[in-house]
Amino acid sequence: MNVVKNDENDQSVVRICTFNLRHDDMDHNTRNAWEQRRPIVHQCLRNMQPTIIGTQEGIPQYHNDILVDLNQSAQVWSYTGDELQDPWHTTNAIYYRHDLFSLISTKTFWFNEHPSTPGAAWGAKNSRGCTRAHFQHKVTRHPFIVYNLHIDYPSQNARHHSIPVLLSQIQQNGDHIDQVIVTGDFNNWPEEIEGITPLDKLIVLGQNASEIKQMKTAGFVDTYQHGETPTFNGFRKEGYGPKIDFIWISSKSVFSVAGETKVDDYHNEYGSFPSDHFPVYSDLIYKV
Repeated sequence: MNVVKNDENDQSVVRICTFNLRHDDMDHNTRNAWEQRRPIVHQCLRNMQPTIIGTQEGIPQYHNDILVDLNQSAQVWSYTGDELQDPWHTTNAIYYRHDLFSLISTKTFWFNEHPSTPGAAWGAKNSRGCTRAHFQHKVTRHPFIVYNLHIDYPSQNARHHSIPVLLSQIQQNGDHIDQVIVTGDFNNWPEEIEGITPLDKLIVLGQNASEIKQMKTAGFVDTYQHGETPTFNGFRKEGYGPKIDFIWISSKSVFSVAGETKVDDYHNEYGSFPSDHFPVYSDLIYKV
């Protein structure tokens, strides 16, 4: 097992991760139940050594457990985010090293016609939303803003309309796009999971999804530059379909991508995965 080293001597590096945790309402009493996955998630995070983690589908128990696990060796982790008021009480939490970053402000908004109010829209089955967190780096003193989102599946219409809400919120909050990092599960999956579309076509459809095109048109670039690597595994195999989990920065970002940038495919010796998604992480460093 390889442990990726995050150079603690260079504290200007922001190792940011996006990680869909998979709420386990369908996984009770299986090998994929949270109590079985918790130690795998913990080891996965220990391997990656992130300094900021944007999570999706986290429920209160998950967040309590993860915070305890992250703080085992030192009390340096906190998280922020409001519940989305969906049936599972999920939060798109942003975990951060409070010894490295100061949290200046935070808010949650929803993907609907009235983003300050919880509720589903455009064919989404449940409330979908985004957590915004404004940080200042304690070492470099640079500010930056993380938007951590989870947009709908299976409603492509909801996904299509969610990106303008995100872009509008960035503008309304007065955030300079060059200081913005967007993490999350974009669900740019063009069919039901157990569909019949050939894999190569599925990947192309995912790349051409309107939610991805809108992000690129708005000036965002995917920090993962190693080709089309699937990030969904479904607890069954090592990746299937298009890449649906992203870390975006502006093409004019104050950050450049350096060091490790990876889809982390960690699983334990018994072939069990931490989630039905692989986490994705990137090393970002301020441009001189």
